[in-house]
Amino acid sequence: MNLVGKIFVVLILIMSVVFMSLAMAVYSTHRNWREYVEASPGGLRPQLTQLTAEHQELQETKRRLETTLEAEKAAYQQQLAKLESETQQLSEQRAQMQQELQDLSQKSSVQATAVESTAQNAAALMAQVVALREDIKTAQQQRDQMFDQLIANSEQLHQEQGDLVRTTEQLGQLSRDVGRYRQLLEENNIDPMASPDGLPPEVIGEVRDVREGRLEVSIGSDDGLRVGHTIQVYRGTTYLGQANIVQTAPDRAVAEMDRSRQRGVVQVGDRVATKLKVS
Repeated sequence: MNLVGKIFVVLILIMSVVFMSLAMAVYSTHRNWREYVEASPGGLRPQLTQLTAEHQELQETKRRLETTLEAEKAAYQQQLAKLESETQQLSEQRAQMQQELQDLSQKSSVQATAVESTAQNAAALMAQVVALREDIKTAQQQRDQMFDQLIANSEQLHQEQGDLVRTTEQLGQLSRDVGRYRQLLEENNIDPMASPDGLPPEVIGEVRDVREGRLEVSIGSDDGLRVGHTIQVYRGTTYLGQANIVQTAPDRAVAEMDRSRQRGVVQVGDRVATKLKVS
């Protein structure tokens, strides 16, 4: 026998001892639970006996209640049959009374129809009388209103004729004033059709720089200049031409010379103005 066989023999011996110990422990703790339950004073047998007695008592109570319920049910059925008989009698009486009431209602309906027809005829005649009176009253009021309106229209016509004469005179005066104002604007090189908001303010500055036909001047948006305004360029009493504003800043502006109106060479230091005063 080699070493491995000896090891297995030892292990089998050890396991046999362990299983024998477990069997002895189980046998020592074994108990007959049926005998324990029946013999124990606080076991389940006394509780089962008590519950069986209570069950039998409840069954007896149930039988008594069922007997009482059957007796009461029979009594209620007798009373129900009696009530149904009385209800049948009352229904027959009710049907008879309804028939009598229906006969009376038919007679009353015929009489009411006759009365209603008479009342409707009377109401229709009265409505016609009232309508005729209202028509007469309305016609009189309309006649009075038409007469008053005729008088008012005549007065308004005279007033409007006077207003027309005065308006014609005012229109002639306004036409003459517009002609004078247009002539005055054209004399000052101002387009009469231009918006008043687009006209430049009356300011004067000088040329700070000249570069490729563009002028930088010392007046700007703070002085009221806007893109599209025109300025006049001069040196002393010599008129040099007109320039158009193309860019603005708060204290300066850039203008481009109008070649068609240029009359001389512009230099730094020349004066510019939005309007030239001719003395």
